[in-house]
Amino acid sequence: MKEQLKLAQVKDCGRIQSFLTKAGISSEGVAESIHHFVIMEDENDELLATVGFEKDGEHGLLRSLVVSPSLMRSDILLLFKSIVQLAKKNDVHQLYLVTNKASSVQFFSMMNFKQIHYEELPGGLKHHSYLRNLPSLEQVYVMAYQD
Repeated sequence: MKEQLKLAQVKDCGRIQSFLTKAGISSEGVAESIHHFVIMEDENDELLATVGFEKDGEHGLLRSLVVSPSLMRSDILLLFKSIVQLAKKNDVHQLYLVTNKASSVQFFSMMNFKQIHYEELPGGLKHHSYLRNLPSLEQVYVMAYQD
């Protein structure tokens, strides 16, 4: 299988939203942030992975990470490197993520994210669409990217 990584375009919005919905992830805010998404496709233009960020000044909140089980670890690393580069290109100096899955913390640690306290998350990011859709903020894990 030959994977292709590319920046999302407006024409990709609907299929990204469908991909996220199938994975049980909210697609709210995708259209507004479409130029801050990276997608991975197979040779038939089928989505294999997506990740994006919502920007607030020089901060970005990673969101909508969905990866097909068929992807290799090297593909996932490439996806993360691409979103970090895209964030830098858009003057985002610090990327954060929030997850409600304890099992994800170790995975994100391998991607150079370090766990921090929710209070350390910049105020503007706390109001983004992704966080509004979390069922509870009491059992979330907040992480910051470490260069």
